[in-house]
Order: sequence, then structure tokens, then C-alpha cells
Amino acid sequence: MKKTATKKITVKKTSVKPIVPSHFRPKDFPENLVLIGMFGSGKSTIGRILADKLRYHFVDVDQLIERRFQKPLQRVLDDLGMKGFMKMEDDALQKLRQWHAVVSPGGSAVYYPKGMAQLKKLGPRIYLKVSLSTLKKRLPDWSQRGVVCRGGDTLPALYRERAPLFTKYADITINTEGKSAERIAAEILKILNKKYSG
Repeated sequence: MKKTATKKITVKKTSVKPIVPSHFRPKDFPENLVLIGMFGSGKSTIGRILADKLRYHFVDVDQLIERRFQKPLQRVLDDLGMKGFMKMEDDALQKLRQWHAVVSPGGSAVYYPKGMAQLKKLGPRIYLKVSLSTLKKRLPDWSQRGVVCRGGDTLPALYRERAPLFTKYADITINTEGKSAERIAAEILKILNKKYSG
């Protein structure tokens, strides 16, 4: 019986461009983001927006402390005293082990080199830069916020002491003046996508 030759059919591969979801992240995108800045700079608001867009968790370190002690931050500060509070806060930062989170530490985090080093291990530290005049408008009374007043008990004194430290530790600095929280979050994502897209 005569054998019939079978013709091999080759299928040409075509490159199909995948549909990219709105929350797409580059392959090397950080596992965590860390927002640093003065109290009143918008860390919590912007952090929640970023977490929602990235489908990350939002971690407010001040709230972690409040849950641990079962009382408002100001009462924790009153009970421990400034020295005891700073030791506890530094220890809390050093023990952070997050994954897929936007982390918002208190403004006094910049007083702790070891704590800031641990935050850098988690992800890029993004400084939300805000002017003193804007803070004054946002914070007419901040006496019950649980603020570590190491550099003085006035807002200008704290700002003068902390601003250089934020600049020192920042991996990325975002000028927030005159921008909405949504716009700031979008700007952060644009910078990060460009930085980590290879």
C-alpha cells in the first residue's frame, strides 16, 4: 500500500499585546512604599489612595501603637514620657515586617536612624513635602495629636528641626503644594512606574 506524505502544518506565532489593568505594576515595583513627612502632610489620605490603587494594605504606625496600648497616641505619650515614647516608637519601626503595604510612620520617625534604616528595607521612602504656612492652616490646634516635641513645642520649631531630616532620608521627594491628594498619588505612581520599569 502506497504511503501518502503528510504535510506538516506550521502555525505562525503572532504577538498579542496583553490587556494591562489599571493597577499594573512593573515587575520590579517595590513590595512596599513608605510615606514620610510632617504630621498634617497628608500621609494617611494619600497612603490610602495609593494602597487602593495598588491593592496594597495601608499601615498607619501611629494606629498600630494606639491598638497596642488601647489608648489614643497622646495618652500613650503622656504615660510613657517623651524618652520612653521615643524608645517604644523606634522599637516599633524596627520590628515592621510588611508585604504589599503602604506604610505611614509618625513624623518623629526621622529621629531614629535604625528605624529609618528598617523603613528603607521595606521600600522607598517618599517624602511628602509641605510648606510651614500650609501646615499652619491645616493645624490650628495640634496639641492632642501625640507629637514628640523634641525640637521645641511650636510648629515652626518642629518644622525647622525635622525638614532637613526628611530631606536627608528621602529616596523620593514630592512637592505637595497646591495639589489634591489624588493628583499627588498619581504623581507618585508615575515616578515609581518610570523608575522601576527597567
